[in-house]
Amino acid sequence: MKLRIKITKDAGIRFISHLEYVRTIERAIRRAKLPVAYSEGFNPHMKFSLASALGVGVTSEAEFVEIELAEEINLPATMLKLAVNLPTGIRILAADLADTKTDKLMAQAGGADYRVVVPCKDCDCQAIVEHFNGAESVLFQKPIPKGRGKTKEIEVKNFIDHLEAECSGDDLQLAFSCKITPTGSMKATELLLVLRDSFEMPLVVEKADILRTDLYAVDKEGKKQPLLKPEYIA
Repeated sequence: MKLRIKITKDAGIRFISHLEYVRTIERAIRRAKLPVAYSEGFNPHMKFSLASALGVGVTSEAEFVEIELAEEINLPATMLKLAVNLPTGIRILAADLADTKTDKLMAQAGGADYRVVVPCKDCDCQAIVEHFNGAESVLFQKPIPKGRGKTKEIEVKNFIDHLEAECSGDDLQLAFSCKITPTGSMKATELLLVLRDSFEMPLVVEKADILRTDLYAVDKEGKKQPLLKPEYIA
């Protein structure tokens, strides 16, 4: 049996690394004494994972933890025990139970929604966003991890094809969906770099407030489908 939980990464812990975020959740699971299954071998480890890694500095209303269980549980009682052992900044939103043979959430994730607020002064932002939306092709040189400065060219429109924008004072507010594919995806910060460098939008990228508002599966018709069928809602 799998326990699948929708949680948050709030602003107070936005700058911890993905690894530290994972370790924090693992410590909470241990303190709550959940009956987690462990791998076999010389160095057994807890069988749990997150659906999609989140970048440092990015907050989220839609992180998903998947835990393989060694025995059956009472879901509401278990969620209450886990909740009191999670630190400030991580909240449980919903949970369900699934068969162990169910595809991992990591494999099911097909897209994510983002909301971004970023400083942008003295700019016709709407015109630039319309230019982006109307473009058939937008290219980005994506750095290769551990590639010693090497990059690979990706087609932005394969992942993000439309932006919603609103200007408020000296801030630009963006909302968009980003595809997650077996061959890769894009980070919200990479989109901001594209707008700054390829579309000459004067964004202060390092001051961007980035929130992932949803993470979901996508069916054969391209429609969004929730990753969980909540049996427990906090």
